[in-house]
Amino acid sequence: MPGIFGGVGCPPDLYEALRADFAATYGKSEAVHTAGGMLGGHAFGSKSALHVAPGGGHFAVDGELSIYRLAEDFARGAAPAFYRWRAATEWTGSFPLYYCVVDGGLLFSSRLRPLARITGASVDLIGILEVLERYWTLEGRTHFEDVRRLLPGQVLRYEPAGGRLTVRETSGLWASASPGETDGKRDVVERAWSTLGGAVRRSLPAPGRHAVMMSGGWDSRTLFAAMIEQAGPDRLLAYTHGDLGSRELGLVGRICRWAEVPLHREPLGEATYDLGALERGFARVENVLFPHWHRAGAVLADAGVDSVSAGVYGEVLGGHYGPSMVLGGTRKMAAVAAGLLGRSVGSPNGHHAARDFLFTRRAAKPWYLAPAAWGGMADPAASVNADIEAALQRLERRGVATGDELVEAFVTEQRGTQYINAQILSCRAEVDITMPYTDRELLALSTRIPVKTKIHNTLNRAMLGRHVPALLRFRCAATLVPARAPVVAQELSRLVRRQMDDYRWRLYFATRGRVGPPRFGWGNFEFLRTGRVLNAMADDLRAELWDRRAIRQRIADVTRLENGGSVHRLSFQLMRIY
Repeated sequence: MPGIFGGVGCPPDLYEALRADFAATYGKSEAVHTAGGMLGGHAFGSKSALHVAPGGGHFAVDGELSIYRLAEDFARGAAPAFYRWRAATEWTGSFPLYYCVVDGGLLFSSRLRPLARITGASVDLIGILEVLERYWTLEGRTHFEDVRRLLPGQVLRYEPAGGRLTVRETSGLWASASPGETDGKRDVVERAWSTLGGAVRRSLPAPGRHAVMMSGGWDSRTLFAAMIEQAGPDRLLAYTHGDLGSRELGLVGRICRWAEVPLHREPLGEATYDLGALERGFARVENVLFPHWHRAGAVLADAGVDSVSAGVYGEVLGGHYGPSMVLGGTRKMAAVAAGLLGRSVGSPNGHHAARDFLFTRRAAKPWYLAPAAWGGMADPAASVNADIEAALQRLERRGVATGDELVEAFVTEQRGTQYINAQILSCRAEVDITMPYTDRELLALSTRIPVKTKIHNTLNRAMLGRHVPALLRFRCAATLVPARAPVVAQELSRLVRRQMDDYRWRLYFATRGRVGPPRFGWGNFEFLRTGRVLNAMADDLRAELWDRRAIRQRIADVTRLENGGSVHRLSFQLMRIY
């Protein structure tokens, strides 16, 4: 994917190694030597990551499609001269930026592995465990010791003369003057819809054709409606992937036919897991957890679209990242019920409740981790909890007030930024992306709306009901009733659908496949049951961290129909470590 890199105060050979790594990955890169260091980057097509301001300073940008137009405008404006090195992330931290201090200087990069290779950094086993358990690292930790990740809204400042490095916080999300409230003088439904429309306009800075990733869920449906209003159906191409005969893809097809937006339907198959394509994608994005999204990027690049959008971060507006997200079983059901009744954990002890929700009770060795790697961790649960506590204290210093908001902020800046956003960033291996839900103005509004007010897409349903009511005629992928039905009815139908799913799976395994698996959702991964793809990935593992014997045995066990194992779940575990 596009990115930036550079450094100051380091030996010149380190800069050259960093530049050569980016050039080898993308085929080309830009770089300039300046102020005792080097600054470089890469962007798709005729766009440039590297710019010169009128004051003489150089700067490089990395981000969604609109950042390149903004950078050009900034370079043409009355920008001040730069006398110090700064590196910054926007308020969601969606586009990673890593840094390390080495040989008396600073190196930074949008990609982690080049810094680790150049500096010879050792593996951080706690960072690895956090990814295996939670899909993300905490409090700036990475997979490697001494290489850090800038957190959302952080600005790093480095003074080469004294070798002084400082990190400043700038994000104001979840830290409004009146926490948990919105402006009562304005209709929050109208304000949210208007702000979403503005976010879409800002994310599509120029004419062209833009793709939107479509599913049967609320986030993509709401974004789809806003993009139709702002860009018009003629400029859009919808894209979906999965089981072409599934109920969900049929639903997506009906929505797109109603909207008169062309739809590309991409099937799942062994080609999705082509090792060569995954190698190329990992070199650019450093994550192949979602291989079908890598495939989407390649298909859409061939289609000639200017960018692709997705509903990532829409979970904040949809009220999904509150306490119900981090709970399970009856506690999850109770949290959802409390939210629907207008209650919350935003009480005087809400911050203690948030910690109770988030802390790790115990750390168990992942079955695919080598015993030697597990033995190298002194007290993994305590280490992970220390990182969680540091992350929560950082949010509290920002001014996050209630327990609900503390959980939502934590989940958003960890799960949303590093895990869910990996979907659309996978597309960025091949094509530019836009992320309207990460727009600062929209997020500032979304984070001021209490979780109990927007829980389970209450606000999304109200916006569509007022502006695009026809979209509420269609069911959602996880429910059996139209989207206009009350939330309680939708949740009850979700439980019924889940029971139907479970029954069909039991029947599938009991009949050894003579009765097919359920086809409600998009994700039919039964083509993996041959074991060819899973064994090929296992054979291609290169790190010494993994227990290859246990992995091969698990593949042999799970792929046998009579054992009733989930090949989808196993593939997801393997993609996490591949």
